[in-house]
Amino acid sequence: MKLRQLQCLCAVVDAGFNISRAATHLHATQPAVGKQLRQFESELGVDLLVRQGGRAVALTEAGERTVAWARRALQCAQNIRAVAQEGSGKTGGSIVLATSHAHAKYVLLPAIAAFTRRFPRVRISVLQGAPEQVAELVREGKVAIGVTHLPPQLPKEIVAVPFRTLHRALVMPVGHPLLKQKNLTLEKLAPYPLIVQHSSRPQGARILRKFQQAGFDVNIVVQALDADVVKTYVAAGLGIGIIPAFTYSAREDRGLRVRDVGHLFDDAVSAVLLRRQSHLPHYVYAFVANLDPALEHRRLETLVFEDG
Repeated sequence: MKLRQLQCLCAVVDAGFNISRAATHLHATQPAVGKQLRQFESELGVDLLVRQGGRAVALTEAGERTVAWARRALQCAQNIRAVAQEGSGKTGGSIVLATSHAHAKYVLLPAIAAFTRRFPRVRISVLQGAPEQVAELVREGKVAIGVTHLPPQLPKEIVAVPFRTLHRALVMPVGHPLLKQKNLTLEKLAPYPLIVQHSSRPQGARILRKFQQAGFDVNIVVQALDADVVKTYVAAGLGIGIIPAFTYSAREDRGLRVRDVGHLFDDAVSAVLLRRQSHLPHYVYAFVANLDPALEHRRLETLVFEDG
C-alpha cells in the first residue's frame, strides 16, 4: 500500500469520479491514476469503485470505509511533513489563510501587521471567499486557517472557534431623516430604498427575512457582495444600507453616518476555522492569538485534536 494510491482514490472521489479531473489535480496522467487504483484494489483483493462501462461511478461499501481511513492516513502524513518542516519563524515559514473581504480589510489587517513585525520571515497568503467557501478550503487542507462569519453549516472535519460578536449598523448619508428618529424600528426603515448584502449570502438573507417576518415589503435597490459596495452606493444617494458595524470608519466614511440597529437584526459571529486532527506550526497559533488573546495555543490545539 502506497500513499500515492490513497491520494489517487481520494482525488477521484473528490472529483466526482472524473478520473481526468483527478489526474489534473494530482499532476498526473489519467492512465497513471487508473493504474494506481487497479493496483490498490488488486493488493486489497476487493473492489473499491463501482464501474459502469469501464468508468467509475461510485464507491462500493468497502470503498466508502477505505476512503475514510485513507483521508486520515493522508492527513497524518501531512502532519508528519509539517512537523519536520516547521521552523521557528525566524528561519522562515508560511501561512495560507482564507477569509471574507470584510474580515480581510477590517479584522485581519492589524493582526497581520503585528505578526509580520514578530515573524518577518514568515510569508502570509490571503485567499478570499464567502464563509462556505472558506470552510471548504479549510476542510480540503488548502489553507491552514479560515477567518470569517460563522457559516450556517460546517463540515464535520472543521472546528469553529467564535471570537467576536458583530453588531449591525444602519448607514446613511449626512442629513438623512432617520438620523433624527429617536427609536429606530423596522417600520421606520421599510419605506426607504434599501441596500444590503446579497440574499444568497447568509447575512443578507437574515436581514431580508426580518422584514418579511414583520410583514414589510421593502424596496431593495441593490444587493451587494460586501459592505464596502453597500457604503459606496449609499454615498451615491441610492438608499440606506445595513452593514456590520465594524466596517464603518468615521475617518474614512466622512460622507456617511451610522445608527446602531443591533436591536433589530441578529448579530453575526466571527470565527476561526481549523481542520480537525491537523498539525499547525506554532507561529500559526501565534498569528491567531493576535485576533483575540482568548484564542490561546493550548486551547485551540485541544479543540483541533479532540474527537469531533
